[in-house]
Amino acid sequence: MQTKVPAAFKNSGAPVTPPAPEPQPITYALRTGGVLVETCPTWCVLDHADDINGLGYAEDLVHEGAEIELPTTTIEGSRVSILAARIMQWPHSSDGSGSEVPYMAIRPEASMGEALGYSTPEDVEAEIARVETHLQALRGLNTRLIEARAEYQDRQDVRPESLTADDVRALPLPVLLKVFGLRVVEFGEMPHGVQVWLDRTGTEPAVYVLRSLPQSARESMVRECLTAVVEARG
Repeated sequence: MQTKVPAAFKNSGAPVTPPAPEPQPITYALRTGGVLVETCPTWCVLDHADDINGLGYAEDLVHEGAEIELPTTTIEGSRVSILAARIMQWPHSSDGSGSEVPYMAIRPEASMGEALGYSTPEDVEAEIARVETHLQALRGLNTRLIEARAEYQDRQDVRPESLTADDVRALPLPVLLKVFGLRVVEFGEMPHGVQVWLDRTGTEPAVYVLRSLPQSARESMVRECLTAVVEARG
């Protein structure tokens, strides 16, 4: 029987998160001679195992934070990471780039491994604003997609008897063929110069089109046939 309250619980009974261990200095052997003693910043997640075995120069030491990313999967099943970012620092850099100070490495497409540069907090805010603007545009585009799908669905619900001659002239031909339940059948030659005719009497209604008829002429002539059908109702 347990008689002590575990140290991992407060008096209230809530678990206590143990404090993170303090970063310890790491000694790096320099191949050029001597050693470098460096304590990682609290945000660094690298274990530096390869660096311990030997750094060429102190300038080669880099600290990296945990990366955030926006992962997605392509239609082929490939995993793609976009807009990846992490904090980085080359503490002993002397090239004047500013990388000796912690900066943000932002990679628009993570697999490329190419960052936008040594981004300061101001640069990151500007990038966030660009992304927010893009997200707003994406929301607007999604609204348009919803409208487009509703428009498509409305067309699926159209009945031939509800169409006017103006509808026949305006709607895309594939939509009209679907509404009227017609298939297109090509033929070689017919007497009397017939190029297009409509047969709605069989079990499979069809519009017959002369095989040699250009596409532009086919569309206008099929519309004429369907317009005649609609006008004959009135």
